[in-house]
Amino acid sequence: MFLKTSTGFVYFDYNDIIMCSADGNCTSVFTLESEIPVKVLHNMAFIERKYCDDNFIRCHKSHIINLIHLEKLITKRHQVQLKRNFIVPLSDYCWTKIRQMSEMNIHEI
Repeated sequence: MFLKTSTGFVYFDYNDIIMCSADGNCTSVFTLESEIPVKVLHNMAFIERKYCDDNFIRCHKSHIINLIHLEKLITKRHQVQLKRNFIVPLSDYCWTKIRQMSEMNIHEI
C-alpha cells in the first residue's frame, strides 16, 4: 500500500505493518523494519476504509492492528500484545471477535 507523508508517498508491505495508531488527523504506522513510526497524512477512517481486511482490523477507535503479528491476548485488560512488545487496547466488540477467532483456531488443532 502507498500512503502519503509530508515528503511524498511511502510504500508499505502489508506483512511488514504491525499496527497503525491515531495521531491527531494523521496516523503513525509501526513496522517490523523501523524502530521509528512513519507519520502518514491520512486519518484512521481513511486507512480503515481503504485497507482493512480479515487480518488488518480496527480494534479500537485509535488503533488498527495486523493480526499476523499478534503474540498474546491479555485477558484481564482486554488488550493484545503484538510483535516488538506493543500493547494495544481492544474495544469490547473486537475483544469478542478475536476471542472467537482464537477459539476456532484452537479447535482446528
